[in-house]
Amino acid sequence: MPGANEMFRADSRMMVVFGALTSKPRQLTFEDSLRFVKKVKARDYLLYLSLFDILGRMELSQLDAYRQLQLLFRNHPDLCEELEKFRPPVPIKHATNNIWPWVIVCAVPLVAVSLIPSLGNPVLWFVQQTIGEKLAA
Repeated sequence: MPGANEMFRADSRMMVVFGALTSKPRQLTFEDSLRFVKKVKARDYLLYLSLFDILGRMELSQLDAYRQLQLLFRNHPDLCEELEKFRPPVPIKHATNNIWPWVIVCAVPLVAVSLIPSLGNPVLWFVQQTIGEKLAA
């Protein structure tokens, strides 16, 4: 079925069920996907049509489509378990992405305050010169 493989590769929405996930230990094949679809079709034809209805919704992300399929199969534990093989990878948010505002707000003032004792007299001299000039004027 090389033609079918090409068709499903071209449509990324269909990859929720028919694609292979690189994060899984074993690469899924088209035959694995076809076996799952045939199992759904044998169980209930309306369930089968609903499967393709969800996969055909272009406005859904892969993760949203997967969640809708979980709801669809909620009364069929064996199908839910098998659907788990086709779960799309969850995007990982790194905690370090939002660290720079905290560095600026917390660390910069701490560094500035810690430099005052090491500068000692030059800072005091600068303050006296600045205040002294203003007081003289």
